[in-house]
Amino acid sequence: MDLKGVFFKVIILLFAIFYFFYTLVISKQVKTMDKTLQDKYNWIILFMTSLQVTASLIILIIVLLSILII
Repeated sequence: MDLKGVFFKVIILLFAIFYFFYTLVISKQVKTMDKTLQDKYNWIILFMTSLQVTASLIILIIVLLSILII
């Protein structure tokens, strides 16, 4: 494997990790907002946030697997 490939994989891994932590922070903020602001449509925002966290975790797992396998 060449140096460009290793550099690319490290950069993609860092982006995936930062995105995962970003979604966790956003999720925490949305949960705080849900406690503060009571509305009948808060479940939609909570659902979208949980989907975002799940998607970021899936992306992180795929990146880790692609680095370890290839």
